Amino acid sequence: MTSTIVIDAGSAPTPPTTPQRSSTGAARGRVTFGGVLRSERIKLTSLRSIKLTLLITVIVGIGLSAAIALLFSNEMRDAGSVAGAGDLQFYLLVVSTFASPFLALIFGVLGVFAISSEYSSGMILSTLTAVPKRTPVFLGKALVLAAVSALTALVLVAGGLAAAVICYPQSAAEIGSSMVITGVLGTIAYLVLISLFAFGVSVLLRSTAGGIAVVAGVTFVLPIAFQMLTMTGWEWVTTVSAYLPAQLGSVLSAGAVEVASGPTFAVAMLAMAVWVVAVMLPAAAAFKRRDAR
Repeated sequence: MTSTIVIDAGSAPTPPTTPQRSSTGAARGRVTFGGVLRSERIKLTSLRSIKLTLLITVIVGIGLSAAIALLFSNEMRDAGSVAGAGDLQFYLLVVSTFASPFLALIFGVLGVFAISSEYSSGMILSTLTAVPKRTPVFLGKALVLAAVSALTALVLVAGGLAAAVICYPQSAAEIGSSMVITGVLGTIAYLVLISLFAFGVSVLLRSTAGGIAVVAGVTFVLPIAFQMLTMTGWEWVTTVSAYLPAQLGSVLSAGAVEVASGPTFAVAMLAMAVWVVAVMLPAAAAFKRRDAR
């Protein structure tokens, strides 16, 4: 007697499968600092408020430089005398850096928007979810902001120099002088540092209005207050006022020249950096420890 055994393949137990980690998933799990920089660049340059701020900055800055160049060059022609090298260098610096004290507030607004917009929209939660380590996010935002500010400041200064040369072609021979080069670089550094200072303030306050108010107070209100305090005759008022950001920016815009009193070019650069570090260090600590909301 023959017996037949039929085996149903569908009823056979399925062997356990070992989960495999795909190379794509592994790649997605690694967040590099370069990726953070690209992400922050895209976010910063895609904001409408940032675009409008940069556009207004360039238009107003170059427009003011062109107006000063036209006025200054006409006065130099009316004088009738041949302008010396020092006069031409002074002319180039005045035209190219004239708008920097007024534009400092706009660069401060740029620094505030770089971080406050994410807190107001709630996007900061998505950012910190994608990049759990907060230090790379903070550094990435600061570096991208510095790069955008430096590029914008360079366009402004270059546009001012171009306007100066167009209105007074003889000045082109002094563009490469040390006074002009250091003055241009000092102006760019000042505007970049102001934007970073505003960025740190905004991280601490988490408020667009509050950040702009503090930046406006430091760059415009404090110099006026100290100017009024000089009437008291206190010596410390004059010393402290020389190290306010607005006055430091004026020193940096004048280039590496000898000064009768007050901070030199190098000291002004160092003092401006101290202003930024004094805000950025507590801002970095707060960004790392505080809740994102």
